[in-house]
Amino acid sequence: MLYQSGLKSYKKKTSYKPYIIMLLLLVLGGTGFFFRQDIKDLFAGDRKIYLEKERKSIQQQILSGSLDESSVKNFQSAAKDYATANPTDELSYFYSALGNYNSFLLNGFSFDSATLVKLAYSGFNDFLQEDGSYLPILEDMYRNALRAKALDPEIGENPDNKVMIAFGETIKQHLSRKSLTGLLNSIPYEKISPEFKICYTWISLLGSSLSGDTEFLKRNLASPEATGSILLTERESHFLIGLSEFRTGQYVSSLSFIRKVRNENEDFITTGSWILEAKIFRLQNLHAKSILILEELYPKAGERKQEIVKLAREILQEKPTLKTKLNLEQESDQ
Repeated sequence: MLYQSGLKSYKKKTSYKPYIIMLLLLVLGGTGFFFRQDIKDLFAGDRKIYLEKERKSIQQQILSGSLDESSVKNFQSAAKDYATANPTDELSYFYSALGNYNSFLLNGFSFDSATLVKLAYSGFNDFLQEDGSYLPILEDMYRNALRAKALDPEIGENPDNKVMIAFGETIKQHLSRKSLTGLLNSIPYEKISPEFKICYTWISLLGSSLSGDTEFLKRNLASPEATGSILLTERESHFLIGLSEFRTGQYVSSLSFIRKVRNENEDFITTGSWILEAKIFRLQNLHAKSILILEELYPKAGERKQEIVKLAREILQEKPTLKTKLNLEQESDQ
């Protein structure tokens, strides 16, 4: 058959475009597989940069007393993303603990002298019963800081991580007096980040008062944070020392300090000092003196009448022959 000259052939040409795309995808996939850790590290590095940047911003907010809710939530979200992508990285738990700490402050907790004095007197149990919203946050902070330490002993020596662990131990009071003081003493104050300095001094004052380590307490009372950021007065300092001496069994010294703090107003410290004196007389087997103090204190005790009645009932159980003017049966029904 003859073909006419000048006519083009319409034979279908083979397209190599799909093969080229497939080849590129294979190359990219192979590159991603072999360099997956490097890529992961790159994104992790970006997240760490972002978290540190946000942390600096939150530090300034804490120091200026203007902690922003959106900043705290953004940090927590970024810390969660980092932990999801790097579940075995100790920094995941450290940043999570930081997020918990920031959330704790955002919830309204203040490292002030009034809160310190009340907790040093009654411990954290009563405080947490009044507002249970703090407990889950504190537990998460404590456990995350412990996990960071477990994954890498080096991060365990990080002063900020140790402060968060010490905070948890101060609340739980599981450690002995010597162990708690040893933990707090092992934290170099000058290396603590700005947002933790007031926290460290505050928990050192609280922990030493609760555990009865008067020497460590007095050392921290002399720190600039005690009279500066926390605004402790001399009266409050004497009350803390009196509590510490009471808990270590130094009753004569304790009486000397708690008698200095009384004034004409029946405020928390004055009432607490009288109740503490009644407890000391009870421990010295002077139960009649204890009851007399409680009877005189009761009419002006206000909201703390139940505390007085409870102590009086315990004393009379030990000494059933004693009599009291207090109507213990009536108060127990209220």
